[in-house]
This record gives sequence, structure tokens and C-alpha cells, in this order.
Amino acid sequence: MKTIAVISMAGGAGRTTLAATLAVLLARRGREVVALDFDPQNMLGAWLGLDTLAPRGIAKALTDASETWHTHTWRSDEGVLFVPHGNVTLDEAAACDAHLAAHPQWLERAIGEIALPESGVVLIDTPRYPSRQAQQAARAADLVLCVCPPEPAACGGFVAHLPALREACADVRIVVNRLNPAREMQRDVLAMLRAAAAGLPVAQRIHMEAALPEAFARGGWIVDEAPQSQASHDLHGLAEHVDAWLPALEASLAA
Repeated sequence: MKTIAVISMAGGAGRTTLAATLAVLLARRGREVVALDFDPQNMLGAWLGLDTLAPRGIAKALTDASETWHTHTWRSDEGVLFVPHGNVTLDEAAACDAHLAAHPQWLERAIGEIALPESGVVLIDTPRYPSRQAQQAARAADLVLCVCPPEPAACGGFVAHLPALREACADVRIVVNRLNPAREMQRDVLAMLRAAAAGLPVAQRIHMEAALPEAFARGGWIVDEAPQSQASHDLHGLAEHVDAWLPALEASLAA
């Protein structure tokens, strides 16, 4: 079992969308997938098919010692085992942060309780980095996918926080999301991003696609509703990249 954290340094980077789509595409490739929502926004379930935001989830286990997060899991129609975050009040969110600060390996231990085959994968959706949740996810991960739109503010955040992220996880790869090559500014930012990345691999570039929110509104996936779109090809490319990384890592660990 391997763990992948989906992280971004900017809000609105499309992190949750990518985490959900990647979970489904890996499940379609025969992988056992657990999608864990570690973001207090509690939105990952909406992408995976829940009609309402999950009222309870892993956050409850952080604030109530008698609660176990295993009781709140749910399996999607695509076969993805989903662990919701759960709705929290401001006071509960503060209590979650305090518990994570006091127990820096809490998430790593929780993931260790998941019984998956060696070929399985845990995908973690996180809030914006830096945060307690994102930091614990990075530390627990075998691979961090850092989602970065080609925008100046996102690139600035990436440059500022990349050293700490690389210290938390040895394998960090970039996913450039919402790419619009027609915008000259984006081409300039991409050049800045490549320079700041200092040799980090780019897992995939994913183009902007207007049909994506429409597919979500209908409860579908862009890869099904617009399979010939560039974004669909890009998303399949990201799934292929991760799928190829998984057995390669297993082989290196067995060597």
C-alpha cells in the first residue's frame, strides 16, 4: 500500500477535483483505492457521489476519543472507499488543529490501520499548504503531487513553501493545472515554475476545460462526458503516470 498526498500552496488550484478524478481513474485500472478527505471544507465526497456533505468523518475521531473514523467510510459506485472529513464548527476545527499539533504522527498511524493490498493506494485531499493537515499528509506520503496553476500568486506560494514540503516528503512532483497556453502570462509563469522547481519532475500538465464544471453538475466525469478533450487526455496521463510509479516503487523496495 502506498500513500499519495494531493497538496497545493494556493486556494482554488483544483486540488479536490484532481484527487477525486485520480481516485476514480486508478480504481478503473484495477487498483484498490482509499480516498481520504483531510480538508475541513469537506468537499471530496461531493465529487465522489454524495448528495450532501458528510456530517461525520475523520474529524470526529480527532475531537472524540471514543470515536473511530472507520465507522464513517463509504464506497462509491466506482469502487473507491471514501473516508469523509465531516462537518466541523469553528471550535471543533480549532480542537482538530490542537490535536494534530500535539500528535504529529496521528494521520500516519491512522493510515497504518487501513488494510489494503500492496498494490493499493491511499489518496489524501488536503487543505491549502501550509496547514496542520497538509503537513501531516506530506509526512505520511510516499509521493506528494503538488498542484500549481500557472498564475503568479500560486507560483510565489510554491517557491516560498517548496523547501519545507521537500523536507516532509522525499518524492514531490508537480501537476500544472488549469493551463491555458494562449495566455502569454502563463507561459512566463511556467518558465518561473520550472526554474523554481530545481529539477522536480512534472507529473502532468492539465489544460483548462470549460466542460468540467458542467460534468460535475450532472454528476459525471469529464473523462466520460468529453473523452476527446485535451483535459481528459491530460487526466488519463496523470493516472498513467501514477499507476506506472506504483509498481516501480514496489520493485525498488523489494530489491
